[in-house]
Amino acid sequence: MNLRVSDRLFLACRESYVPDLVALFTEDELRHDDEHFGYVSTAAELQDRLQLHGVTAARARAELDEAVGVWHAQHANPDADDVGVPVRGSADLLTELREYVNSRDEWAEYRLPDEVEWELDARTILRLILDVVEDQQSPVRYNLDDLQGYELLTPGTPITEQAREERRRAIATDAPLVILTEGSSDSQLLTDALRVTHPHLVSFMRFIDFSSGAEGSAASLVKLLRSFVGAGIANRVLVLADNDTAAHDALGKLKREGLPDGYRVMHYPELPLLRRYPTLGPQLADPVLMDVNGKAGSLEMYLGRELLTVDGELVPVQWMGYVEGQRSYQGAISPPEKKRIQREFRSKVKAALRDPSVRNGQDWSGVETIVEGVLRAFG
Repeated sequence: MNLRVSDRLFLACRESYVPDLVALFTEDELRHDDEHFGYVSTAAELQDRLQLHGVTAARARAELDEAVGVWHAQHANPDADDVGVPVRGSADLLTELREYVNSRDEWAEYRLPDEVEWELDARTILRLILDVVEDQQSPVRYNLDDLQGYELLTPGTPITEQAREERRRAIATDAPLVILTEGSSDSQLLTDALRVTHPHLVSFMRFIDFSSGAEGSAASLVKLLRSFVGAGIANRVLVLADNDTAAHDALGKLKREGLPDGYRVMHYPELPLLRRYPTLGPQLADPVLMDVNGKAGSLEMYLGRELLTVDGELVPVQWMGYVEGQRSYQGAISPPEKKRIQREFRSKVKAALRDPSVRNGQDWSGVETIVEGVLRAFG
């Protein structure tokens, strides 16, 4: 069994597989024919999944530095180990790795020094590899041909799901990222959106569903997060709130207090569309263009410009109550428009899933900005 990145061989083992690596794939990625049996994804998709699990580029490099330090300490001769292999630094090892994985020379070779590899988790090694791949759409294949050939694994056995379940029980931090939103509509709409823009992350995020009757607001998020902290929930938890005045006010104290490691608070990111957006106030009949980032950024504002446009004009934000703590007014589009946008967004998702080419004429930039923010939330 082995892992191939850009058709380069890594992390081989005999008559078994590494559950930590299998857990990064999904059963939809199984490729099975007369000659091959294994899982296939891309460098970019696996990099995203490792990022969600906390295996960041910074963490992988830090662990490499530590392993190299242990290796160096084992040898009195700074130039070579006991069998004459040069004792290089982390930068040298990464340069060699980059040259190998991106080389077109079929005879090229590369191997981490045993003393270094033994100190590193398989996922850390994979992250180091993926971070130096020049073509992020390069295929990453986990070959299980021998397991099938020796009848040690039956096609149809959902080993990726089994591996993830084992990790969830053993290591809570590797469970899917729990995301708390302000209400059931946000949770459901983001779950649907993810199936279009980032389907490779669907199994690695869990949006809390408020449909069973839980209240939905920025204030309720504060209560819910405090209950998670108080109960000692070990999953990594992300509060994902509106980018408006009310949410910034409600979550301000929580952010100032600080949270335990593994908990984060995030608002929907700033969106270029909202920097010059039509607004209505009580004194003026005509819309005024204003930057509504941080003041009126509900999820509906991120679901696509075409959904915000009626008769060629953007649906205006209406300024409402003044929030003393933020010294700013709260803004929002009207409730009927919000319902219309939510309804049309569900149709937009169905159309994109039915025919992927339809996406070319749709605006997904707001959703993609949100997901990018989620990926960066933990470093």
